[in-house]
Amino acid sequence: MADKSLSRRKFLKGTAGAVAGVAALSGLRSLQEEPVLASRALVPLQSGNPLDIYPNRDWEQVYRDQYSYDDSFTWVCSPNDTHACRMRAFTRNGIVLRSEQNYDSGNLTDLYGNQATAAWNPRGCGKGYTMHRRVYGPYRLKYPLIRAGWKQWADDGFPSLSDDPGLRDTYKFNSRGTDRLVKASWDEVYDYMARAIMATSETYNGPAGRARLEADGYQPEMIDETRGAGTRTMKFRGGMGLLGVIGKYGMYRFNNMMALLDTHTRGVGPDEALAGRNWANYTWHGDQAPGHPYVHGLQASDCDMNDLRSTKLHIQVGKNLVENKMPESHFFNETIERGAKIVVISPEYSPPATKADYWLSVRPGLSDTAIFLAVSRIIMDRKWYDETFVKQFTDLPLLVRTDTLQRLKANEVFPDHKLGLDKSGPSFTVQGMKQEQYEKLGDYVVWDKASGGLKAITRDEVGEKMEQSGTDTDRDREGGWVRC
Repeated sequence: MADKSLSRRKFLKGTAGAVAGVAALSGLRSLQEEPVLASRALVPLQSGNPLDIYPNRDWEQVYRDQYSYDDSFTWVCSPNDTHACRMRAFTRNGIVLRSEQNYDSGNLTDLYGNQATAAWNPRGCGKGYTMHRRVYGPYRLKYPLIRAGWKQWADDGFPSLSDDPGLRDTYKFNSRGTDRLVKASWDEVYDYMARAIMATSETYNGPAGRARLEADGYQPEMIDETRGAGTRTMKFRGGMGLLGVIGKYGMYRFNNMMALLDTHTRGVGPDEALAGRNWANYTWHGDQAPGHPYVHGLQASDCDMNDLRSTKLHIQVGKNLVENKMPESHFFNETIERGAKIVVISPEYSPPATKADYWLSVRPGLSDTAIFLAVSRIIMDRKWYDETFVKQFTDLPLLVRTDTLQRLKANEVFPDHKLGLDKSGPSFTVQGMKQEQYEKLGDYVVWDKASGGLKAITRDEVGEKMEQSGTDTDRDREGGWVRC
């Protein structure tokens, strides 16, 4: 039985004897002259740099093979985020192995020769890097699917859901998430789509169609716009403009083809045929600020991220440049590296707020609007603005009526006013304005400092053109722009 009372002293004596025995067998000098167990009989396997005589390095080729390729090509990753990053895919035997950033943003130009800067690099994010996994993945949809309830509705001849509202439950229009999907061929899908479009045109055609729309609760103004054509009840949404020409204008062309269907449905000629309704991407689902194009003329397309990286004060609201907008996040990082002050306005302590110098926690709702109005008032009261820029490139000098809160029109002040917009100016030649549109918009009015009275102004009188016309808008005593 083992001696459980072995003391530390006994253990050291025992090990010393074992060491002495090994030393004697090895021909070593006394233990006092050599380190313990430093036997000359123990020959090292290698000396010096072990990598010089590494026995077998063939296994390293396995890792090199993972990155070897025989061809590559560039492609544009254009998911719903609209970044359109230019990537490079590497292939072997025709199969994409991986994608990387192409780092050529500084070489890109548009149709007008405007060239981007290298500051846009790096481009790309995890979505682009793993796109080939979606293409080759087992869950990729490789064939069409039709909702079973909708397919049964089509097979039953598209009975009107307005005439019998109970059919919405029968064909699961009220609970589509509980329905199953049925596999179909492309020929079957094309046939179902064509028959559905024809049935829609016929169902909402003429007086009977109007009655169905009224029964469904559509407003009279909307029904009037159909002008008796069932094709006018079809709403086609073009894809996001920055995602490519085919996705946007392909749908618009398809929509216009509905006029051919109307000639058969109503029996009208080409001059009276009506197509469907084109709904712009942002009009359709409003995922961008609706007021943006009204102020800037473009929908979130006029901001250059190079301005962001050079800013001294960055106020982030409604945007998450830490978790979202991933290809542009490096601009946010560069802003911080350059010493800019970061302000984040959000109800929650969001990821961008963790990087901010100032975090303004607001109540969800209209609190952020109140903050912007307060900031705007302070900027105007303290004159922290570029007066020349405000006069020549914003709509602040345009007078606004206090009774209707609409812009004051020139013909409301000057009875004999004649529209003064030049047909060769940018409104007509660049922006494509039509004469009937101009007559509806009209000219506007400013308070002219030089003449000390009201003066008509056209939409083309901006920047140097306003200065050349001799117009100099004035401010009132309180520092705000004149309103009448």
